[in-house]
Amino acid sequence: MMQAIVRQFQATAIWTTPSYAWYLGETAIKEGIDPKKDLNIKRIFVAGEPGGSIPETRQRIEALWGASVYDYYGLSDIFGSCAGMCEEKHGLHWAEDHILVEVLDPETGEPVADGERGELVLTTLKKAARPMIRFRTGDIVSFTSEPSACGRTSQRMLGTHGRLDDMLIIKGVNIFPSDVEAIARKDHDLSGEYKLIVERENHLDILTVEVERATVDASKDAELAHRFAGHLKSATGVSAKVVILAPDTLPRATHKAKRVEDRRQGVWN
Repeated sequence: MMQAIVRQFQATAIWTTPSYAWYLGETAIKEGIDPKKDLNIKRIFVAGEPGGSIPETRQRIEALWGASVYDYYGLSDIFGSCAGMCEEKHGLHWAEDHILVEVLDPETGEPVADGERGELVLTTLKKAARPMIRFRTGDIVSFTSEPSACGRTSQRMLGTHGRLDDMLIIKGVNIFPSDVEAIARKDHDLSGEYKLIVERENHLDILTVEVERATVDASKDAELAHRFAGHLKSATGVSAKVVILAPDTLPRATHKAKRVEDRRQGVWN
């Protein structure tokens, strides 16, 4: 239905989550529609998930649609439009004239250094009816104060890496689904879909990552799993069991994707 509407009205832009942009493109191809040739989409604006600021995800959506993808950040508690990506696609420019930005260590409440990850804490500067003072968003982000190549000098958010409640601690190492996504989307022998499964064995948390291969050929599954596990260990310091699945095994998201399945029982008992 969505593809038919886009086709009928010759829409040139859509606004959605990264997962749904991916899903729409894949579905169009399965229905015999080539988004690059048969549709007229030139720009895709994405929000609601980290994917728009993960280069590997953004580039694969762009390749799927033949369109430019731009990330956006908004928070209804604070301000509808808080930050947006420019044509350089290296971070989101923040609306500093409306919102005071702090990036704090979630445990100590102290500011983190430029470029380091911390919780996004916001204060409205121009709201009169319902001002928000040091509102804790729960989003883990990183910022830079360096001027952009586009010429703008506002603070840039280098991406939302995840939410505090999405963060997994595997043998003392913090990891977010977005850390896994960058690896899954970079390897073109994989479909790009992934799932994290957390279990507890002998008082230790064990991570399993399920990823799909891009083709039906299963002859290289062991090689794909070994390669993925190595990249994950190198990028995050986390060791995980990697399971290679056939294409279209994992469910596709039509809203905000749920990437973690927590199978732990009685963790705090």
